[in-house]
Amino acid sequence: MKNKEQYFKGTQEVPIHYKIYEVKNEKAKIVISHGFCETSVRYRELIKVFNKVGYSVYILDHRGHGYSGRLGIDDSQINVEKFDYYVEDFKIFIDTIVKKDETKLFLFAHSMGGCIGGLFLERYPDYFDAAILNAPMMQIHTGKYPDIISKLIANIVCAFGQGKRYILGHKPYDGKPDLIGSGTSSQKRYDTYFDKQLKDKNLQTSGGSFNWLKESFKATKEVVENSSKIQVPVLLIQAGKDSYVKPDGHDKFVQGNSKCELHHIKESKHEVYIEKDEIFNPYIKKILGFYDSNLK
Repeated sequence: MKNKEQYFKGTQEVPIHYKIYEVKNEKAKIVISHGFCETSVRYRELIKVFNKVGYSVYILDHRGHGYSGRLGIDDSQINVEKFDYYVEDFKIFIDTIVKKDETKLFLFAHSMGGCIGGLFLERYPDYFDAAILNAPMMQIHTGKYPDIISKLIANIVCAFGQGKRYILGHKPYDGKPDLIGSGTSSQKRYDTYFDKQLKDKNLQTSGGSFNWLKESFKATKEVVENSSKIQVPVLLIQAGKDSYVKPDGHDKFVQGNSKCELHHIKESKHEVYIEKDEIFNPYIKKILGFYDSNLK
């Protein structure tokens, strides 16, 4: 296996970090689009699984995340001027680094990365051959505040030039473990990444800005309304115990696209790809089966 780690210039010259995990005689390439406050490091176990069965993997740290250029008021905060910049970075990554060839190109996109991936599939239908959208951000779970109130607050705050402030309830990284409030019920897999976070400041993102929230509301609306534009097979994984995104957005997205299969995992929290073994193992079997079925 051959690994590579470098940077490229994203939109507005923001440095974007990426990693390549190549295998000999690859049967296809998988591009990973990670979620909000995540990094490429969090996907190492999944990448090993993909490599083991013959898939090369390409993964970037989205702007403001991981080892890519920071854009918030501090190193913990995720901020973005326009959500479209994520999509534009992703296209540059595929055009200049991944480079589609005779092998199949598959997408694995989680949460915020699922919204990015969904928008990419809608705007650029000729790139990927199949896609998995894993608990994609298509309707944000706004907690005790209804959607309409959260959108109104975000718009007002940004209109008054305060868009870089932390979203209500968000704060800088504090280094305190919180398995209960996390997206997994696996203590082992939670601890594995948490320990790495404590040792590496580049992994310590923990909250978003109001501008990120305003832009994300716009993006989720667009991705759901335009799902019919996607031309390739899509497997949408929905977690039954998700407290980060709401299922309504998934349901509307699937209703708009006959090529999309919805797979509901009742006992899973948001981060299915690092869930406990009794959820993780059949999940892996499902997603590998989906990719393999689209190799022909």
